[in-house]
Amino acid sequence: MNDEMPWVNLTQKEVDELRKQKHTLTEYGKEKLRKLIYEQDMKKMEDAAKNLVLQNLTHEEMLEIAEEREKLQAGFKKDENGNWYRPTLQELTRNERIELAEKEIAYIVMGGQDGREYANSIAFILQVLDSLKDE
Repeated sequence: MNDEMPWVNLTQKEVDELRKQKHTLTEYGKEKLRKLIYEQDMKKMEDAAKNLVLQNLTHEEMLEIAEEREKLQAGFKKDENGNWYRPTLQELTRNERIELAEKEIAYIVMGGQDGREYANSIAFILQVLDSLKDE
């Protein structure tokens, strides 16, 4: 058993169960879940980096791809001229809006926000829900 990183020893079933019951988690459980999610994200990034290396890309090409992924993850889009911009909620597809709201909920669950950030998160989720009405 890994005493330094006990969350590494959780099975996927245990992880799924923790995620389902996150509203009743103790502080210890919340921290365990945060670390597990972080570890999974790091593993995904490592795998993506390995894939880039295997494609024989130059360092500059890898940086460009990484920057593009970051911008796409942050919700940016490219216009017809290749310029990055942040679309309004109305410009996003229904599923893109739902994904953004889910990410915002994940930030709330992770905790660590101050009062203003928390209120902004809730306001954003409400805007997304409002934008999904009667489509």
